[in-house]
Parts: sequence; structure tokens; C-alpha cells
Amino acid sequence: MERYKILEELGDGTCGSVYKAFNVETYEIVAVKRMKRKFYFWEECMNLREVKALRKMNHPNIIKLKEVVRENNELFFIFEYMEHNLYHLMRERQRPFSEGEIRSFMSQLLEGLSHMHRNGYFHRDLKPENLLVTNDFLKIADFGLARELSSMPPYTEYVSTRWYRAPEVLFQSSSYTPAIDMWAVGAILAELFTFSPIFPGESETDQLYKICCVLGAPDWTAFPEATNISRLISISYSEILPINLADIIPNASLEAIDLIQQLCSWDPLRRPTADQALQHSFFNMGTWVPYPLHDPLELRLNNMGATPNLELNLWDFGSEPDDGFLGLTLAVKPSVSNLE
Repeated sequence: MERYKILEELGDGTCGSVYKAFNVETYEIVAVKRMKRKFYFWEECMNLREVKALRKMNHPNIIKLKEVVRENNELFFIFEYMEHNLYHLMRERQRPFSEGEIRSFMSQLLEGLSHMHRNGYFHRDLKPENLLVTNDFLKIADFGLARELSSMPPYTEYVSTRWYRAPEVLFQSSSYTPAIDMWAVGAILAELFTFSPIFPGESETDQLYKICCVLGAPDWTAFPEATNISRLISISYSEILPINLADIIPNASLEAIDLIQQLCSWDPLRRPTADQALQHSFFNMGTWVPYPLHDPLELRLNNMGATPNLELNLWDFGSEPDDGFLGLTLAVKPSVSNLE
């Protein structure tokens, strides 16, 4: 870690603290995540969900893990640096986002999610704080709760911040799907218009009540695998009717309201996938999405009509288990059949 000079602390979480740092060799600004627990074996590092997930994914709208360092049994993740997150942008904003700006952010979020879900992972903790932004370009971050779609239930009961937690998670269903990510997308979309969470529950029961106040009471039989539904419905929600979303999000277009309603459906099976959401009319109203900076080789391959095959490799820089550190390299392998 002697190559990195810590500049300031950016945040502190349950698992680790994040710092802005400077690479004294490359003069690059990076983000360093220092894990709080000790790691005594390389296998522990490689089996972390965050490392496993980011090794499989390379996409402009997903944060890039540049390097993993283990030093004196401490573990550090070196990420590309992003200037803001959506939560801070909303707090510092003096005026609402335009619908074009919201459309740009949401299309980038959905593109990243689509790539993630296609690669067999769901995030499970989408919220404005985990969506990083530089120059209007958005990347999904914090994969500490990410899980493989192929993993077998039962799943963890506690996932995601309460305000963005899907009903099936509140009901402690024994299994759930990437539809929990899509619920969070709907809640984030609504918040981008109002700068206030749409379901600001103060407890699990209150969270459910807040959802009912907006969407109306659900069909409780739609959650056959729920384990705590009897406790949650002990409070009478049966007479709560849905409200008109346009009344609480008056600056949103009808297309935006419709997309929020689809994403925040009680029934997970009725929520659109990331790919389906991208086809919604909300995204056909004309917008500009920032084009990411690419490696020159990738740009050349794209211009030649090739689809790069990106492969992330994990490797050990040191000769001994305790004096080296772990790194990630990216190999770009062009598809020869596409190159003329």
C-alpha cells in the first residue's frame, strides 16, 4: 500500500471504510476500501462475494475493481474514483432534476443491472448511496451483498436498506429473484423526482404500512413462501386503497408514473426485467446518455465491428503468501470471426 497516499475519508460502513487516495506511481486518483476484518488466507479474499462478482463483470455502468491488496493480513480494494453518489447529488441540488437527467441516470442504472443479471448476479442493496456519478455518468457500486442467481435458497432475511426493500424480503420469503433489484429501481426512480424516499418506513412493519399507503393493500395469498406474513397483517391494511402516484410526484410524466407503478408491483412476477424496463416508453422520449471513456483498443474493436471478449484474471504479485498482494488484470480478447 506504499504506492497509495490517502487523501481523505469518503465514508464508513459496516464492513469497511472508503478513502480517496493518490497513486504515487501513476498519479491516478483512486478509491480505496479498507476492510475491517482480518484476512489470513488468499482463499478468503478470492471467495468474497464482492471480489467474485466484480471478477465476472466488466461494464461501463459497473464500478471497476482495479486491484486487491492484502498487506499484514489487512485487505484493501482499489477502485476507480467517482466524485459523487446520487444521494449526495440530491442533497446538494438546489432545483429538481429535469426528466431528461433522470432518464439518463435510470437508463445507465438499467444497463448495468441488465449486464449484472445476465452474468448471474443480483445486487440486493441498490440505493442512491450505492450509485456513483462523475460528470453525469453513473456506475453501480458496493457489491458486498451481491449473490449468484444459481445459489440455493433459503436466502438471507436481511438485505438492502429498508426504504428500498422489496415486499417479498419484508415478508421473509425463503427465496427471491432479481425482481428485488427492480423494486429498488422503482423506488429510486420516484425519489429522483421528489428528492424524498417514497417508502420511508421506520421499522419493517411501518415499511409495509408505508408501501400500502401508496400501492394499497396487496393480495396476501400472492406470497405463499412468506414466513412472517401473519405478524405483518395483524395490523388491518385491508381498507387501504392505492393513491394516484401523480398526486405525490406531480413533476413526473405519465410515462414515468407508469414505469414506477410497474417496477413497484407487489407481485415480483409482474415487475419488468432490466431489459424490459429499457423498452418502456419512458426511455423513448428522446434523451442523451453520457458515452463512457473507453480504452483505445476497445474503441478500435468497436469501430471494426468486433465484440470484445473481456476476461478478468486474479493473480498474486508476491512470491510468498504473506508478502505479496492480490491483483486483477483485464484481458481483452477480440472475436476473430468479427474482424475482417
